[in-house]
Amino acid sequence: MPGSTRSWIPALPLQARERPPIRWVDVVTALQTQARVIWALMLRETISRYGDYKIGFLWAFIEPLLTVLVFVLIFGAMRSDSPGGMPLIPFMLTGIVSFSLFKDPWTQMQNGISTNKSLLAFPQVTTFDVLISRALMAIAISAFVLAFMLGMAHLLGYESNIERPLGVLAILGLMCIMGVGLGFLFAALEPLMPSVKQVSSLVMGRPLFLGSGLFFIADTIPAQVREYVLYNPLLHCMELLRTEYFYEFESAHGSWSYVSAWAFGSLAVGLAAHRGLRRKVFNG
Repeated sequence: MPGSTRSWIPALPLQARERPPIRWVDVVTALQTQARVIWALMLRETISRYGDYKIGFLWAFIEPLLTVLVFVLIFGAMRSDSPGGMPLIPFMLTGIVSFSLFKDPWTQMQNGISTNKSLLAFPQVTTFDVLISRALMAIAISAFVLAFMLGMAHLLGYESNIERPLGVLAILGLMCIMGVGLGFLFAALEPLMPSVKQVSSLVMGRPLFLGSGLFFIADTIPAQVREYVLYNPLLHCMELLRTEYFYEFESAHGSWSYVSAWAFGSLAVGLAAHRGLRRKVFNG
């Protein structure tokens, strides 16, 4: 009609007009269902990982403890002073044990889809649920082990009062995010390229363990080499973690912005790869 104010409004498709509105009750119900699925998967993964061994959950403490003791003995035999003035035992614990907050989610997630394809037959279970349950389980265990060992070291006389607790939690959280991001990425690639697990262990496993500052500080590296080693974001993590933890140490090499960019960039790439490749995984 001429002069009508409604003549310019396009007609909506029938499906758009009939689409029911999203209700908060449905959103909350869906989140509760997903939380129950993830919790059940975490319990299943815990039993399958530790239930078949007689020492069970104790192995989560024994393995890092033996690693720390070996490096403490090696370090103590090589030099008598403490690195950067920090107590030796807490120094090793904050390096070696906290590294598992990055490594364990990544390694537990990377074969999560291929080893749990039978669970994906259930409509309530998605690839995201399987992977995030493995990540949360690994992070919870590693965080508990780290807190327990630091507490035991304090009781044994290795006093190390935390300078900035929120800073410690922040850098540990960024390490977890980085590990989860890489876990999503390798989990998406592993069903398509099974050799990616061996390649990741060879290229990123041992080299990262030895070159990420777990048992040394950046100032002990020659300046010509240090500028290249500092491309490793985990070395920045260790420098920042010990700066936030120990009163005796202050690093000039850790960058919060560099670590944050790596953490959230890894998570974005990992989630994008998981989203883009999951259909190819099912078709395979």
